[in-house]
Amino acid sequence: MDTPAKRLKAAREKAGFGNATLAAKQNRWTVSTYLGHENGSRDFDREQAKKYAKAFRTTAAWLMTGEGEASTAQMIPVVGYIGAGAEITPFDDHEKGASLEEVEAPPGAGDSVVAVIVRGDSMYPAYRNRDEIYYERYDGPPIDLIGRECIVKLADGRMYIKTLAAGSEPGLVTLLSFNFPPITDVPIEWAAPVKWVRKN
Repeated sequence: MDTPAKRLKAAREKAGFGNATLAAKQNRWTVSTYLGHENGSRDFDREQAKKYAKAFRTTAAWLMTGEGEASTAQMIPVVGYIGAGAEITPFDDHEKGASLEEVEAPPGAGDSVVAVIVRGDSMYPAYRNRDEIYYERYDGPPIDLIGRECIVKLADGRMYIKTLAAGSEPGLVTLLSFNFPPITDVPIEWAAPVKWVRKN
């Protein structure tokens, strides 16, 4: 019978870790906890499955349910976190491609797709803690994105996830969100429409 524990072991071996204890140590996991997950004496949850999937280049869904493919998942960089006021704290420039964290790519993602992760519940009910929001840079004029939810970088460097509305004069936009007052008539450096959201 196929079980999460058996799939975890298979993923670990396919990723080139011949020894479960070594895999746990190299990934800085508690050895006894990981061994329990792999031998089936302890269940693991979605957050733990995501951690294992990242290390073993597979998907959390396959580890937990057997759904989808066991093959290596495409991973994409996380380039920032979204906190109160829908403001994004970036820790990497989009062009550099490096990041502190990676997540599974959404279906059909191209090479330029990146993600930001929600921290906290200040954006509820639109988003919850650990929701993943995916986008890719858009080179067209921001005016083409009026009415769409976007990742936006202002001219002063601040970044947000907001819905774009027309400003009072050309070159300016107003940023709207569910839980916070509008940010009116601001110049923006760029905007990119939200392509996909993974709810956690």
